Amino acid sequence: MQVTLIGATLSDALSTEELIEHGSLTFLIEGISRACSHQLVRHRIASYSQESQRYVEMSDPQYVVPPAVAGDPAARAIWDEFTAQAGAAYSRLRALGVRKEDSRFLLPNATATRLVMSITLRSLRHLCEVRCAKDAQWEVRALALEMLRLAHGAAPAAFADLAQRFL
Repeated sequence: MQVTLIGATLSDALSTEELIEHGSLTFLIEGISRACSHQLVRHRIASYSQESQRYVEMSDPQYVVPPAVAGDPAARAIWDEFTAQAGAAYSRLRALGVRKEDSRFLLPNATATRLVMSITLRSLRHLCEVRCAKDAQWEVRALALEMLRLAHGAAPAAFADLAQRFL
């Protein structure tokens, strides 16, 4: 997973409360699973542009492997067998002339994706409060923690309390 802060709308003229309401950050997020992106877009007070499996050729897809699978050789063998079959089936459908938008139905939620996300500081604070919690799913938690780290660097006053709590 790679998270990059690619834009910020912040003003020193605003109080911390005004900054939280009107400031925004834009992130480039790469190498997360489609399952993680589905959790992320549930935070509706943000703007998203996600890589399209409809237009991108997915004959050699990248996958996000959960730590529980990566750390268990027997589980990893099952994982590798399945993902190889899914990738091969996608390629065979494409070779038959089936469009990318229909062939993608075979791809699992573990398929890696990338997206751009713009979000107000207030909405990002809420996302971090929910997704940085210890009981959050591991991948979206790792993403939220990295977003919090970057947000705290860009707007320390707006994220100091959350950084102290979660980082």
